[in-house]
Amino acid sequence: MSPSSATVALGATQQFSAMSSTGTALTATWSVNGVQGGNATVGTIDGNGKYTGPTNFPSPNTPTVTAAANSLTANANVTVVYPNDNHTTQTTPIKMGTSGGDGKDFVDNGTTRTCCSGTLGALVTDGVNLFILSNNHVLFRSDQGSSTDPIQQPGLVDNQCDVSSTPPAIAFNPQGVALKPSPCSGTCTGNAPHNVDAAIAQITPGDVDTSGTILDLGSATPTAINAAPPSSTPVTPAIGQMVAKSGRSTGLTCSAIGSVTTSVSVQYNASCGGSVAFTSIFNNQIIINGGTFSASGDSGSLVVTSATRQPVGLLFAGNSTSTTANLISDVLSAVPGGPMTIVGPAGPQSAVSCDPTATASSATTSVGASAATLSKEETTRVTAAKEKYSTQLMQDSAVNEVTTGSSLDNPEEGALVVTVRKATSVPAQLDGVRTRVVYSDMNIPLAHVDSNTGINLLSQSRAASLMKQAGIQGVGVGISDDNPAEPAMVFYVISGMAHAEIPPVIDGLRTKVISGDRFRAFGWGKDTVKPTACKSTRQSVISNQLHR
Repeated sequence: MSPSSATVALGATQQFSAMSSTGTALTATWSVNGVQGGNATVGTIDGNGKYTGPTNFPSPNTPTVTAAANSLTANANVTVVYPNDNHTTQTTPIKMGTSGGDGKDFVDNGTTRTCCSGTLGALVTDGVNLFILSNNHVLFRSDQGSSTDPIQQPGLVDNQCDVSSTPPAIAFNPQGVALKPSPCSGTCTGNAPHNVDAAIAQITPGDVDTSGTILDLGSATPTAINAAPPSSTPVTPAIGQMVAKSGRSTGLTCSAIGSVTTSVSVQYNASCGGSVAFTSIFNNQIIINGGTFSASGDSGSLVVTSATRQPVGLLFAGNSTSTTANLISDVLSAVPGGPMTIVGPAGPQSAVSCDPTATASSATTSVGASAATLSKEETTRVTAAKEKYSTQLMQDSAVNEVTTGSSLDNPEEGALVVTVRKATSVPAQLDGVRTRVVYSDMNIPLAHVDSNTGINLLSQSRAASLMKQAGIQGVGVGISDDNPAEPAMVFYVISGMAHAEIPPVIDGLRTKVISGDRFRAFGWGKDTVKPTACKSTRQSVISNQLHR
């Protein structure tokens, strides 16, 4: 059966097909959870294999579509998710977490038109006026914007790049925090002048919900996820802390902070869909784990704690394995007229549901890099270390076993796998071979590292020195996967680019290596390009480009 699994929004459809082993299409009898034709609880399916999701969220969420033909059966698992309401046109007053951007963020050469937009992240105030908060590259075209540019909802990418009948501005007078390094000539690289990618625009009265409500940030009902405002009280981010965001492309997603105090270099384009113009280096940033936390188009989303809806960061870049966010405290201080305050009730709020939502059709999600198979030489090196040190390690009564395996901090390297029954001190490396600690029959004593601790463990000067090495695009402080009781210096390296060998330990910290494609503000992964006739007096081909 094809597909073998599917994600379907409430009330949406998914076409399945049944084929023989030789690929010939078969006429099948279709059922859902053993009921021919399905039912309203788990979804229905017609005689041609077209599945329609239920209108209420099923519990448990385990619909199984079955095709029966020629005395054979095949199954496909279905995950029902809430619809993505972040990329659609809203009625005023609009809520945050939605598609939007600079109405002038397009390039038209007479035959093709390319447009860009991202997410209107949150509402902020200077105590008198209300402003939409997002990224410079969303509201101010990467330093190329003008105070006369209109800010619109939805963004141009969700209006088919139609600049002849764009919606009225819901905010005006956009102002961006300088993003490009200075001085800069050619495709320069340097520190972002204010260490954030941020911009604000003053709301048009009546067009924006003044309570600061963000889509899908509230409680989940059988048919939808409620909108809710974030807390106005920021918190200090910590490694392993669960966070959430609601953005244009991937809707509501949740994940964990992977590193803090991170220096990261991010590429920016000269114009919408154009070539790389400059690379800005940001220090003391947050990196969030996983290639599915965000996608192109989620730039500008507010990142909050999953448990209390308290702001921690502003999403602005990423790659196929990670998402990057500015510290929200830095953003609120740096924006024009700052310091600003997030609009919402003070103190901890109720938890984010973290229930799944659909991904907007024009967004591209991606997966992280898979672990490499250890080479013969690496296997020999690790085996030699085991023969040399296993007896010594086993003399510790806390140690149950010593074996060999792969490192979780650097999958291209092997490790001595030390299983312990209680907390004990295990060297991070032996003769240059990493150690990996497995805690048996006990709770793992997780290290606690927040951004303040991270600054003490990794100085900015040390990070800057490491960032100068080829192939390294980020350095921060996280938790070791080889020993979760210890912090680690996390290296974000560019896949396929040679870099200096990263030893198991630097400055007394274990090292952890995460490989991925280039961090960038937009145009990452696979761009979605939709050629179509332009809705204007002349016909042209357009392409939608989503800011991350």
